[in-house]
Amino acid sequence: MDDNSANALRLTHRFAGPPALVWTVWTRPELIRSWFGSSHGFRAHDIAVDLRPGGNWSLRNVKGALTEDVSGTYHEVEPDRRLVYSYHFAGTGFFSVISVELTAEGDGTRLHFLQTGFPDAQARIEHERGWPQAIRVMGEALLAMHGIGTLWPALPEPRHLDGVARDLEAARDRLFAENAK
Repeated sequence: MDDNSANALRLTHRFAGPPALVWTVWTRPELIRSWFGSSHGFRAHDIAVDLRPGGNWSLRNVKGALTEDVSGTYHEVEPDRRLVYSYHFAGTGFFSVISVELTAEGDGTRLHFLQTGFPDAQARIEHERGWPQAIRVMGEALLAMHGIGTLWPALPEPRHLDGVARDLEAARDRLFAENAK
């Protein structure tokens, strides 16, 4: 997760699932809700997706009394491979473009993420903090689709874990550490 200029954010991540499942988490409204805005405590509502070149997407991001309307247009849609779309916060001068490329890698998927068009360095820094968290939640959603864990970000850990729970938690931590490389 490096090579970030003042106006570009580049990330890579390996997901434990095939490109079709990663695509599904990235593009289905009921799954977008689980990760979008999660890094800053938001929850996405009223998600609309018209997944085709020229189609629009939108959502309302809510955190308590704070609401952000986010929307964009899909420019390239190659299912299970490539997605390019604009990204705009309503009422601001924030317009950017996100490019997502998915490549099969063994039994998983390599994500190449690029976001450009930040209005200033602070906006890029905020997204650099947020996207890795959102990607982590996407990874949890993929595990949940395989019957492991939950689709929603984890609640605080209980103070006492039995041996099996400790082993599962350690395995999960190793998986996310490996996939972040």
